[in-house]
Amino acid sequence: MTPSSTEAPQNHPSSSPWLGILPFIGVILFIISTIPMVFGHYEGDWQKDTLLNAIVYMIGYAGIGAGISHLFFGKTISRSIGFEKDPYEFEVGFADLSFGIVAVLAPHFSPDYWFAIILVSSLYRIGCGIGHIKQIIQRKNFAINNTAILFIDFVVPAFLLTIYYLWT
Repeated sequence: MTPSSTEAPQNHPSSSPWLGILPFIGVILFIISTIPMVFGHYEGDWQKDTLLNAIVYMIGYAGIGAGISHLFFGKTISRSIGFEKDPYEFEVGFADLSFGIVAVLAPHFSPDYWFAIILVSSLYRIGCGIGHIKQIIQRKNFAINNTAILFIDFVVPAFLLTIYYLWT
């Protein structure tokens, strides 16, 4: 993934455990937005709206947040992943930002568009997850955002694909 010269020490002083919460912002916002549908007297199509909330928050806002983080706070984010600043931050930042913007637009398009967003985002996240696992195995990199992110890399895509399949 990156040369060993760019690795940061596993317990780098600037790697705060709070940085491990950042990747979960989309999941947190999704849960908050879905609670009224579950516990309230929701009159809409709750399955469709749950799916749309998942896309907008778990891909959209999460992607925009991740994109901004990688683009403007790359050194801090890299260290939280277990690396010194690396040129990958620029590309990852724009990829995340792109997924985020496209997902936030989902309510204005058809479910076919939603599926495309889910599929592309899921493939990207699974690929990132494989890279994180490789770092854990090969370099013993247990930094907070090299490990905590595995939930986002594997569980979120599985959830999104499952609820899309169940709704359609």
